Amino acid sequence: MSCRKVIVCLFTILFLFTSTVSGTTYLPHTFHSQLTGASALSDTTLYDVYGTDLGIILKHNGIYYYIFGDTLGSGGLNWRSNTMAYSFDSDPSDGISLNGWITSPIAAYAKELISSLKVDFVEKTCIPTAAVSHDGFMLIFYMSVRHWGSPGVWECNNASIAVSTNNGQDFFKMANITWPGDSNFVQFALAQDSLNLVEDGYFYLLATPAGRFGACYLCRVPKNSLLNQSAYEYYSDSDSFDNPIWSSLHTAAISIFPAPVGELSIMWNPFLNKWTAFYFDTIAYDIVLRTADNLWGSWSAPQAIVGGTEYPTLYGSYIHPDFVENAGEEVYFVMSKFDVYNTFILSVDLGSLNTAPSPIKLPTIIVITLATGTLSLLIKKLKKVKK
Repeated sequence: MSCRKVIVCLFTILFLFTSTVSGTTYLPHTFHSQLTGASALSDTTLYDVYGTDLGIILKHNGIYYYIFGDTLGSGGLNWRSNTMAYSFDSDPSDGISLNGWITSPIAAYAKELISSLKVDFVEKTCIPTAAVSHDGFMLIFYMSVRHWGSPGVWECNNASIAVSTNNGQDFFKMANITWPGDSNFVQFALAQDSLNLVEDGYFYLLATPAGRFGACYLCRVPKNSLLNQSAYEYYSDSDSFDNPIWSSLHTAAISIFPAPVGELSIMWNPFLNKWTAFYFDTIAYDIVLRTADNLWGSWSAPQAIVGGTEYPTLYGSYIHPDFVENAGEEVYFVMSKFDVYNTFILSVDLGSLNTAPSPIKLPTIIVITLATGTLSLLIKKLKKVKK
């Protein structure tokens, strides 16, 4: 074997061993349990929850709440636009058990939190998109869906907030808060920061338009002004020092990363020392993630986590800072599947995304050695070339 062939072989193996192609190479991931439905760890049919989706995670007064979208009972009946379960389970490694649901005072089934007219082309449903716990209140950002269109496309009347002052037993719509249904601020996601790194008195929220084909945008609001819409500010640009510029107009906002973005969830990841945004890419048909040092970017290219080939009709990817291992090297998330219309607990290993220098591992050396005959052969041939 010539010296040139050895070198080419070596670099080819190195490239194949270390490269990833976003959308085709998936991060290592694990299925843990079904969260809702008859086959879940906690049989949710006891609360007439036979099918549901989403599963936005909210920690409120030390209890984990899971907020779901359209919920169906036995035989596809007892349609509720949204429901909520609670759990004391803080260890997702063996799946999540739900301890109960917010139920109807009349019957034992999971009740609807935020009402909707359920009239197509008027108000078909009201779907939760994000949740905040603050000063003893529970706040749910939701979208009023006018009509479900083709997959990934829907029309909205507006986005707004519903508030509970009694730990989720009752929610009240805030009529004074509304974002237009055709704006870029319809589906929100709270930037979850368990380490309080951004302790500037603001909540930061990412947002997308209606549907799954829009880009991602950013806004912020003082923590004591969540219900004052005029206090919201929208990221409109960065100055020459990469400091964000904020506008009082949502129409002035510019995107922080491009379409398509669906079912968005975001948190600070201490292991990566970056923000991580999980979402559904409806074109690639993958659940993906992006990372960034700052919420306004720049954001990395999307990295595929899990795809529709393995889990047909998948969507959604809701995360929480408490549900991680090794400070975020492994992250648990809630995934939905439309074909069985239920939710599931998975996790993803982000170890390969940590770019800190590390020694070459033994398997790498073995692969390189086998591919080139021996590394000593390369060294000997290089010496001969020099003579």
